[in-house]
Amino acid sequence: MFRIDTKETPETIMQYLQKAPSDIPILLDRNGKVGRFFGLWAHPTTYLIDRKGMVRCRAIGLVEWTSSDAQMTLEQLLQEK
Repeated sequence: MFRIDTKETPETIMQYLQKAPSDIPILLDRNGKVGRFFGLWAHPTTYLIDRKGMVRCRAIGLVEWTSSDAQMTLEQLLQEK
């Protein structure tokens, strides 16, 4: 699992992480190339990509990943081979 930050500076990301720490690695998309590839138009947007590299879910906006629906989706993807 990775987070991708689009067009932010490392300083901005560090300031954010001081307020909301995370163990998930953050990759920098400084020129927006990854965002354009995925058709990103809103922040935050989350993509769940399966083991074969296929986008299986796109969530626009904040998601409560501890909700039963989100947990069920994650478990289903993790159980696939």
